[in-house]
Amino acid sequence: MSWQVTSSRLAWAAGTVLGADDLAGCNIDALVQGGHLAPVVKQDPAPKADGPRRKMKVQPEPAGDDSAEEPEEQE
Repeated sequence: MSWQVTSSRLAWAAGTVLGADDLAGCNIDALVQGGHLAPVVKQDPAPKADGPRRKMKVQPEPAGDDSAEEPEEQE
């Protein structure tokens, strides 16, 4: 997990993103509760242009003259 520095009271400049290794020996929970650090939330990347494509809706055929498709008469 990563944390972003939100305070000017730490050794790192505000906005710096730190990992657990950078904060070894620090009480991370206390720094978060004190407003000095904020957890970095990973955002899902935007869908790629070559990603899965949506199925196209099938348009129903208009109702019209069906005389060409009449069943044959049986004797």
